[in-house]
Amino acid sequence: MAPSRPRHPKTDANQADVIRELRECGLIVHDVSSLGGDCLDLFVGDPASCSWLQVEVKTEEGQLTPRERAYIALHIVLVPIVVAWDTEDILRALGRLE
Repeated sequence: MAPSRPRHPKTDANQADVIRELRECGLIVHDVSSLGGDCLDLFVGDPASCSWLQVEVKTEEGQLTPRERAYIALHIVLVPIVVAWDTEDILRALGRLE
């Protein structure tokens, strides 16, 4: 079993912009990045389709840590997981962009 993430992980530099842009698109965004442990960065909901995603936000150069890869491998069944380098990655996963 992979160790949990740090208690107070550092947020990615683009995370605030991604959150703002998602909310401007009418999406529900819960930023849970400060919880640490086994939480990814965001829960994003689309009221139009009643669908939810777990989102791990990364900067352009960002890579998944071994802990994040382990979490994704174990938890993808419950709520779909997206690794997003920008807002479009999330909108595409929700079917709002092709």
